Amino acid sequence: MTGPERLSPEALERALAGIASRPLLVQSPVIRFVLGPGDRALVSPGEEVLPGSPIAERTPDASFVEVGRIQFRPVAQPEAAVLDLGSGAPGIVEANQTSAVAGNPEAVVSTEGADDPGVSGQAKSGAERRRPPTPGKWWVGGADRRGRTSGRRTAPRRVSGTLLFEVGGKWQAAAGERHEIVEAPAAGTIREARNGIQITMTLSGTALPAAVGAGEAARGYLDVPRLTDGELWASALDVGRAGAIVVAGSRISAQGISRARAMSIRGLIAASVGQGELRDMAASEARQRASLHQLAPFGLLAFDGHQRRPMASPVLALLAALAGRDVAIVTDPPMLVFEGEGVPLPDVAPDWVRVRSGAHAGREGRYLSPAGMYRFRTGIHLDAAFVRLGDDLAPTVVPVSDLERFV
Repeated sequence: MTGPERLSPEALERALAGIASRPLLVQSPVIRFVLGPGDRALVSPGEEVLPGSPIAERTPDASFVEVGRIQFRPVAQPEAAVLDLGSGAPGIVEANQTSAVAGNPEAVVSTEGADDPGVSGQAKSGAERRRPPTPGKWWVGGADRRGRTSGRRTAPRRVSGTLLFEVGGKWQAAAGERHEIVEAPAAGTIREARNGIQITMTLSGTALPAAVGAGEAARGYLDVPRLTDGELWASALDVGRAGAIVVAGSRISAQGISRARAMSIRGLIAASVGQGELRDMAASEARQRASLHQLAPFGLLAFDGHQRRPMASPVLALLAALAGRDVAIVTDPPMLVFEGEGVPLPDVAPDWVRVRSGAHAGREGRYLSPAGMYRFRTGIHLDAAFVRLGDDLAPTVVPVSDLERFV
């Protein structure tokens, strides 16, 4: 084996082409919100939204509901479509006012009588917007709509959700009594909006991609307690950081996640997170959904996955530059979104590489030259390279497959 030789810029560029590249920033990313049965979109394709704008409505306690038969009449007829619940209580199909305003006409199935004097003229005047019942249409049921009483001593139930399918002329729906609003984490444009399926939108800002995301999309100001890498103690997460997205260092502990949620912190960012911590967080979210008390959205990001390692210096430098600015955590795909205008971006040298796995995982340095096929201690031969890691005087031989570079 020969020592490293100085490479020309052209030879260095050819050598670095064989190293896996990792994007440091992504412009105008596309994100997705997955909707389940009983969830509906409050926006339409092409609509521009601002941070905090309602974009969807979730039904956390959705269950199957038998709607009944829906007799739809053509739009040319002024009469409303009649819903037969099979129990002598007719109903109507009318336009969803919320979706109509957004340019997305959706049908609402109501358990009100078609001849009920409580039905306003606005519902009848929307006959031109009526559509046949199809899977995904928004359905509203309950005898208490528009002041009607059920004639029972107990309080009448009002459920709403989305139509699912039709069997034997009768419709089934996924509906529930409780609903939660989903807000846009950042400004952008809606690309697709389908009830019970998904919402995709193109953000107008810049994103820092991550490897693992958990929880929900959340917004807040970025708090960087320490500018050097390391693990943040859970005791540092106090109520003074409520509403912030905190950089937790190299790793997030289960105790830190629980304390952050209790202190109304909007999110945590670290280099890695364990599988056990993610399971504990999922169980905590399930208990929260089962209760009637709703907490603020909470998100979690890990830039390097599950293996414990220090945070990359370019990522840490960018987070330090964003300290105090409004940012947003997105989990699908996992990334940190911010407005890139006026943010000093870190200058990454072309030959700067990072070891992503192996014995030197997490260390960084400068790429010197190829080392050819090298025999490592395990007895295997791999294509390797000479890298000067940190302040080491002697270069280190590292497999090319263990290296990554930021672009």
